[in-house]
Amino acid sequence: MKPLLDLELLNTFSVVVEVGGFKDAATRLYRSQAAVSMQIKRLEEQLKQRLLERSNQGIKLTDPGKTLLAYIDQLLRLNNETLSALSAEPLRGSVHFGIPTDYAQTFLEHFLPRMRDSFPELVPRITCGRSRKLRELVNSGDLDIAIVTGETQFPDEKSLWSERLCWYAPTGMPLEKQGSLPVALLESDCALRDLAQLDLKQSGLVHHLVITSPDMANLYAAVESGLAVSLLPESSIPSKQVRPLRIDSLPDQRLLTMNLIEAGTLGKTFLEPLENCILVAAQALRQP
Repeated sequence: MKPLLDLELLNTFSVVVEVGGFKDAATRLYRSQAAVSMQIKRLEEQLKQRLLERSNQGIKLTDPGKTLLAYIDQLLRLNNETLSALSAEPLRGSVHFGIPTDYAQTFLEHFLPRMRDSFPELVPRITCGRSRKLRELVNSGDLDIAIVTGETQFPDEKSLWSERLCWYAPTGMPLEKQGSLPVALLESDCALRDLAQLDLKQSGLVHHLVITSPDMANLYAAVESGLAVSLLPESSIPSKQVRPLRIDSLPDQRLLTMNLIEAGTLGKTFLEPLENCILVAAQALRQP
């Protein structure tokens, strides 16, 4: 008889691959690094396959690891849907939403009135945070539905909106002419930070970090005040006190996509109108 896969081990494996190592995965999963390593070892023993190659440079998926990863999202989603279908407790108007911190205030202004009109008995619980943390909470079923930053390793998600992502500098201050470019970044484990660091690495520009923050508004303030340059979404630029940073080795712009993901904890008859409500709010958000 073939072994039954342990979903907790699969979730740990997925997080290790997503963050690129055991240390960051341990932080995400609120476990020790040794416990995460032991879970991966147990999974490899169960499957009788080596799933990850470890080195000083990090981790690399083996061919069996790539095969397993292709199935994990389906398995975790099916687990959530099964628990929802067999639950003795019907949905009692409580839904747990996840919204990225930087978009929360504006989005809720558009979403909450529509939600109250469409779902008067709905009791929302809202968690704001960085997209990767929200993904983890959706995968574990702790969030029913969430808006997250699109990333290349998740190609099949439902897109809500897209906007330009550009490097900005303070108007009237030629920071790019300094010997070392002062940079403001979001805190660690963030897709936007990863993109900014990739741009800086590929550009070969000499640079130094002057501020990190979990709040994008603080990065904008750092640029506006003349302290730093930063990679920011176009929608976060409320005034003409900043300008696009023009350096040949940096890309003029990228496209930032915000997607909708769900855990499979809500029935389809409830989920579809709820998703439509979110889509309408997202469209209103993007209107000038």
